[in-house]
Amino acid sequence: MPDIRLVAGLGSLTLLYPILNIATDLLGVQALARLPLNSWLWLAIALTWILVVSLTRAAQPLLTLVFTGVAGGLFTAVLVIGIQLFTPGGPGLLTAPIAIVSIVAMNAVGGTVCGLIAWGLQSATAKRRSTP
Repeated sequence: MPDIRLVAGLGSLTLLYPILNIATDLLGVQALARLPLNSWLWLAIALTWILVVSLTRAAQPLLTLVFTGVAGGLFTAVLVIGIQLFTPGGPGLLTAPIAIVSIVAMNAVGGTVCGLIAWGLQSATAKRRSTP
């Protein structure tokens, strides 16, 4: 079983994505200009996930990051639903449960890809350490 603290901590990094979108909306940044920011943020989160799991030598890097992706998706969905309940426009995600499923699924796929990379890094560094 993966370390729940590691999963929750890394999963919470995905909250930066909706927070960035809210901040850019408040600042009046056009949607087209946000696209590079969003891409760089996702890359930074993915690299952080991979590096933290690799450097902490997590026992099950793939499972840890799959769970991290699912947790991140759930955290993001809850935050977005909470924001939508109190802002003009109404409860968007609550009326489209398939959107919640897609958020969680996308994050799980991202966690799987990152987990495979972290697992590969751990395997490669373990082989180097064991050979004289």
